[in-house]
Amino acid sequence: MNKYLVFIRRTEHFTGRTLPAHRDFLASLRESGALVSAGAFTDQTGGAYILQCSSYSEAEAIIRRDPMNDPNEAIYELKEWNAS
Repeated sequence: MNKYLVFIRRTEHFTGRTLPAHRDFLASLRESGALVSAGAFTDQTGGAYILQCSSYSEAEAIIRRDPMNDPNEAIYELKEWNAS
């Protein structure tokens, strides 16, 4: 399994309306074993999470389902990560 870093940056139009659904989504990923770690940045500019998946395309498919992944709310960036 490979690790993928999902970097989330809030836009200037961020409302927070999708935060509860986003947190529920992360909880479901944790239960499935796909989520390694997640958290918000202390400066309230966004957050990040680490996925464990078999491929980049699988990670992309997961973040497309994230309720907060809306270009009006936040910018998502996905990177394969050589973390141990």
